[in-house]
Amino acid sequence: MSSSTLATRTGRRGVLPVVVLCLAFLVAAPPADATAKKVRKAPAALPGSQLVRDRGLADLLAGLLPNVLSAPPPAVAGPLAPAVVATVTASTVKVSGVACGVRIEGSGFSPAPDTIVTNAHVVAGVTSPQVLRPDGRRLPATVVAFDPDRDLAVLAVPGLGQQPLRLAAATVGGAGAVFGHPQGQVPVEVSPARVVRRVDALVDNIYDEGPVPRRILVLAAELEPGDSGAALVDESGAVVGVAFAISSWYRTTAFAVAGEEMASVLARPRTGRVGTGPCLD
Repeated sequence: MSSSTLATRTGRRGVLPVVVLCLAFLVAAPPADATAKKVRKAPAALPGSQLVRDRGLADLLAGLLPNVLSAPPPAVAGPLAPAVVATVTASTVKVSGVACGVRIEGSGFSPAPDTIVTNAHVVAGVTSPQVLRPDGRRLPATVVAFDPDRDLAVLAVPGLGQQPLRLAAATVGGAGAVFGHPQGQVPVEVSPARVVRRVDALVDNIYDEGPVPRRILVLAAELEPGDSGAALVDESGAVVGVAFAISSWYRTTAFAVAGEEMASVLARPRTGRVGTGPCLD
């Protein structure tokens, strides 16, 4: 998407409003998918402050950032031990698929055997997603949970063979990193991150339907399109959030779905393939 959401789309621009942008990455446009319905791109990642409903830009920024006039200082590199970096990298994947003639690329990670979590906006309208392991193996995936309200999706990947990562709750002020595929690059990139705030907000879902309650983490981190769905981990390597957007005002500010939301989606019964909704423009 653009410099605000974390997935990448090719063939059309996927730009969200000025406050935050989705991180999906767009790549070359393949043949159009005639079965998927196109919809207007919604402010999927527009977080508000403390049950915000319909406030202006200044109010949103004031509620989410420590100071509306300045971004949080960038997180510094080096909080993760080499063994933690190796473990999380080995359980990270690049997620890709085609929706309405546009190839979308994002990131994901394994929280359970043969299972990947990513953002819902990375697979919206995608019928045949794939995941790319760090060793270069590409595997077909099936979407078995799709939550446009929380912007989360769960993929079943038979034969994935990755070691699942632990889940934990984020600590405000805690340092860690985001493991993703910025700009759709193949190697996993480790981006330092620090949790600035935890916000309970009422925001629209990825299709501009809502508002619905969500718990969002405000991060000091420099992320890019392609990082959508990437794991935010703490210093121990436990996943505490899922990156989904970046600020279009402050390069050092990003946003993640809180780990509690992810745990709720993972706890739901899953019986097989589910729909992935309409495409996002």
